[in-house]
Order: sequence, then C-alpha cells, then structure tokens
Amino acid sequence: MDFRGRAYPIPPHLNHIGDDLCRGLMLFADAKPLGERGLRWLKIHLANLAGFDKASFDEREQYTMDHLEDIYDSAMNPLDGQGWWLQSDDAWQCLATCMELRNALESPDPLMYESHLPIHQDGTCNGLQHYAALGGDVQGARQVNLDVTERPSDVYTYVANMVEAELSQAAEKGDKFALMMQGKVTRKVVKQTVSRQS
Repeated sequence: MDFRGRAYPIPPHLNHIGDDLCRGLMLFADAKPLGERGLRWLKIHLANLAGFDKASFDEREQYTMDHLEDIYDSAMNPLDGQGWWLQSDDAWQCLATCMELRNALESPDPLMYESHLPIHQDGTCNGLQHYAALGGDVQGARQVNLDVTERPSDVYTYVANMVEAELSQAAEKGDKFALMMQGKVTRKVVKQTVSRQS
C-alpha cells in the first residue's frame, strides 16, 4: 500500500497498473458483448489514448470516427503502416484499442462483438471529489467533474492559473520571489501538491 492507501499488486512486471506495454497486453478473461454503450466507450477510450481527452464525449467519439482510416492502418499494418498509433503517449494501449475497434467494426454485428479489452475510467482528483460531494461545494464539484458540463474541467490547470494570477499581482508590487516564479507554475507543477492535499 502507498501513502494514499492504494493497494498495489504483488507481481512487479505484469499488472494492471504497470507501464503502457503491460496495460496494452492485459485482457479480461471473460468477454462481454459491447452493446451500444460499450461500442461508444471503446471509441471514447481510443480518443483518450490518442490524446484527445479534453473534449466532450460526443466529440471524442467523433474524433475516433474521423480517424478510422488511421485506426484501420494501425491495426492492420502496425509495423509497416503510417504509424498513427505511435503518436500516442500510451502507444501500446492505443494499438490494442485500434485492433479491438477494427475487429468490432468488421464483425457481423459490432454491438454483439465480444470484447476482452479493459476500458479505463478515471476520476478527477478523487480526494477533492469526495470533499466537494461531502461538503456540498458546488464550485469545487464543477472543477472535479462532478457536475454535468459540456467539456471536462481540469482542477490542476484552474489552481495553476490562480497561483499565476497571485504571482502576477505580487510581481507588480516588486516582490523578487514572485518575479522569479512568474511563468513557471504549470499544471504539472501543481498536480502533485493538489493531489496530496486531498
């Protein structure tokens, strides 16, 4: 277990929280028919893996459909094709999903296609989600995607922008530390601090 109370698997090399290659190889033992929702989430999952994850779910689904030629090429010619799947930060998972989507769409009935592929679902700063829900914090709930919105919010960028605004005000007053820090507070910088506070 880690400091957050998260349990980790004992096998160190091949597990569901391993690196991209590990996750790209993992399949469920029991397949399930995709159905309409499953096919939609397979497309959304592929868009997420391709880096198109800040758009609405409908836009992500459309993104996948707009890239079907790239997806088919990746699935059928992963080594000799255009290499669209290699542009992903999670290339092996992207390739596995390209193959699964192609197999589903090429099957006699894509909705009845039996898939073994895990589709990832991730919360937005789960600790803050719990605090917002328990405290009835409407603004906080929006920032951590507990409210229905057109596109996902990003609490880390929101916090980084708040800090940057404070630094700008302090820099205008001549604060030497604020002047040194201006432009250096990014999403990545605040993510670990925000996550640990929750």
